[in-house]
Amino acid sequence: MQEQSDPKQIALFPELSKHTSIPSITTLPAFDKALSNLIKISNMGAFIELTISGLERLYTINIQELDIPTDFIKKDMSTIPFSTHLFPTDFRNGLKKKSYEVKSFFTTHNSFRTSFGYFLYRSHFSMWKHYLEKMNKSIKDTLYSELGHGKFAEYFLAHFKEGYDYLKSIAGIVAPWEFDDEVDIKKIQLRRSEIFEKQLTISSLKPTEISYPFDLLIYKTNHIPISLKDYVANIQINSIFKSMHLEYLANTKITSVDDIKQLVKNV
Repeated sequence: MQEQSDPKQIALFPELSKHTSIPSITTLPAFDKALSNLIKISNMGAFIELTISGLERLYTINIQELDIPTDFIKKDMSTIPFSTHLFPTDFRNGLKKKSYEVKSFFTTHNSFRTSFGYFLYRSHFSMWKHYLEKMNKSIKDTLYSELGHGKFAEYFLAHFKEGYDYLKSIAGIVAPWEFDDEVDIKKIQLRRSEIFEKQLTISSLKPTEISYPFDLLIYKTNHIPISLKDYVANIQINSIFKSMHLEYLANTKITSVDDIKQLVKNV
């Protein structure tokens, strides 16, 4: 049997552990006190970590990280990594406002901030649940409205071509690469499917292949959905309820929200 220990966890039976320095509650009264404090905290509210993922999409090309022969690249090229965003600045700012709108639910009347999120008072649990559902629907409805009718595909294709044009601009005369004048969504989808079926990885790419720039961009943009439906489906607003380790609750007294605030400061 292999012992699994975490320095942030309490050992109820430290005498059985080979780690003598781990924290422990050595008496049942201490354990009861910690558990009682945990119950009191739960009666007052919960710690919430809020994450919003999938809205922002970008990729970076760092020539120095790629195994490309030096004579394939034009001399005196900047070594600064090339980065590009899926959406233009104005649209990205609009998405940020939506994120802030989600967080605007939390005020001094229903919560207080912590190092990883918020402590939401229990009286507002139901309101938070309904607000989260409303905002999730609002964000997705807005995206369908503003990115529908082929607009999302246009952004994606322009996003792909930016990297493709960058590779074309830095390619030296010796490089054997060929660049298509016309790159479309169908070509990208087809090559994605081929790479997926063959289970190829980015390390399998050979800079000596004429299709290297196109294939490299396939990999660099592989995490970005091509269709609006898939993009919207990948957007997640996660409200994660977190708990407090008992070790922090054994030597304190919780009777009010102010006690919880002080506890969070000390942790």
